Amino acid sequence: MLNSFIKKLNFTLIVLLMALGNSQQLMEDYDLFLVREDKVTPSMSTDYEMSLADLKAFLAENDIKDFNYFTHFQDDYKFLHIVPIDNLNDLRKGTREAFKSRINKPELELIMDYFDLSVDSYKQYIVRYQPDLSYVKEDDNWNENASYRKWNFYYFYPGNEKEVEALLAAYKELYKQKDITMGFRVFSGLLGTEKPLYILTTWGESPLDYHENLELTSSALGDRGAELWTSMMKLVRDTRTTEGWYLPQYSYAPGLKFAE
Repeated sequence: MLNSFIKKLNFTLIVLLMALGNSQQLMEDYDLFLVREDKVTPSMSTDYEMSLADLKAFLAENDIKDFNYFTHFQDDYKFLHIVPIDNLNDLRKGTREAFKSRINKPELELIMDYFDLSVDSYKQYIVRYQPDLSYVKEDDNWNENASYRKWNFYYFYPGNEKEVEALLAAYKELYKQKDITMGFRVFSGLLGTEKPLYILTTWGESPLDYHENLELTSSALGDRGAELWTSMMKLVRDTRTTEGWYLPQYSYAPGLKFAE
């Protein structure tokens, strides 16, 4: 009975990852993302990764379309699967029956069984990408050549959203004025998160590359950068930071390509 329930939860995972979109659409065209966060038992992380590899191979061999996710690993043994969605109505298509009509093969059940053995717990939430507050230079190949990641979660006091966004916009403008090489992307919590939440993601080729660029950036932003950051931190009620890596070897996105 319990095993049947766990399988149903895992099928829900895969179903919710179904995202319908133009096969030539850029990932940057999306503003809504479903995040599946798996907390994996450390001793089972190798088994979990094997299951991720099996799932990707299974989807590729069966030429599954309209199904995209980008996998990341965080240093606390959480694996994130980030899924672009056109709109919230996409989730209404996420029924187990609809999924099995696409892939009704016993191999998938076996892959799911192995996932069950590795995952300690999971959660799902939806975030909105805010390009108006994000700073990414046109020539910054931030995904394919810079797989190191740092996620900064900032939980603000309610009612300060407009002030927070004004500070982030000013921060972005300062980056543009100083022609900073290092970028950042801003996401706001939409469903399934504490609110107000803004997530700032940054990246680099490696931890060393990241921190060297961070030092150069802080110096270039000068007193104005420190002033803006101090003003924003006064509105923060809680924060957490984690680091990790983008894992292209486990990601599956045949229907998407990144902006050049």
